[in-house]
Amino acid sequence: MPINAFKCPNCGSPVTTTGAEKEVQCAYCGSTVIVPEELREVPQPQPQPMQYNFGPTSQPNDQAFPNMVTADKVAKAAIGFTAASFILPIILTCVILAAVGGILFYVFSNVNSTTVSAPISEVSTATSAPTATEAIPTPIPFTKVLFKDDFSSSSSGLPRDRNSKYTLEYKDGKYHVLVNEQGKGQEVTMDNKGNYTDVSVEADIQQTAGPSDGLMGVTCRDDNNGNFYSFEFSQNGTYGIYKYSNGSADSLDEETMDPNTVNQNDVNHIEGVCSGDTLTLLLNGQVLSQVQDSDYPKGAVGLTVRTGSSGDPGVDVLFSSFLVKGP
Repeated sequence: MPINAFKCPNCGSPVTTTGAEKEVQCAYCGSTVIVPEELREVPQPQPQPMQYNFGPTSQPNDQAFPNMVTADKVAKAAIGFTAASFILPIILTCVILAAVGGILFYVFSNVNSTTVSAPISEVSTATSAPTATEAIPTPIPFTKVLFKDDFSSSSSGLPRDRNSKYTLEYKDGKYHVLVNEQGKGQEVTMDNKGNYTDVSVEADIQQTAGPSDGLMGVTCRDDNNGNFYSFEFSQNGTYGIYKYSNGSADSLDEETMDPNTVNQNDVNHIEGVCSGDTLTLLLNGQVLSQVQDSDYPKGAVGLTVRTGSSGDPGVDVLFSSFLVKGP
């Protein structure tokens, strides 16, 4: 505790105090001296308990004051409001945590059954590679030219006819075929010349008008009784190998490809190969289809045009070359 000094007012001698006393005795003159206020220790206030005034303890007369709310009711309401304001956030927090927990549980419990798309980096379960489609073998090309026609002369032997149903004619150095009858077609041969067994038949073909599903192509092994094989394609990407019996076509193989693969409104080169019981279709040098059938062993070769699946007429085609080769 610090000791302070001041002068005795009677003799002027120094007097000491700890500040706890109000009066001290001078050691020189024996006088009782009052300790100056500024040297006294200031007493610290003692903490007092907080008082809550809830009003009078006696119950008011409800009949005399019907609209008065008693103090104890106010206090109870205040306590209830305070408790509610404390408990409600806890309840809301618990509800939110429960909802978030439920969502996380659902996500993690289903993560193994969900397909994750890029760009999320996820190690996927290895899957077996798809079985590769076996490539169609390219037939060994025939080299011996058996017949060739560029349609520069109308004496080459193809039929000529014109009516409301179809047109067959030589036109501007090309052979013109127009099928103008619903669900019909025309197949023409070289005056029934040729009785070929193994042969390839090629032609340059351009459709100039009509529906995009109209079919055009080449034929082989025609027995002159409406039985033959044909190799056909359309502008809409349909292609196939067909077997005609009494003039009615049955598909041995019919597929579709991207129409952009076909030269739209331009010349396409088609080739049909009949070798033994193997029939192969090529378009613009690409092998598209290959089947086996041995019902028709030999016959004439020709050209064909017919309506497509819609049956719509008006299929208008120009042939600019015709080439037949054999072994």
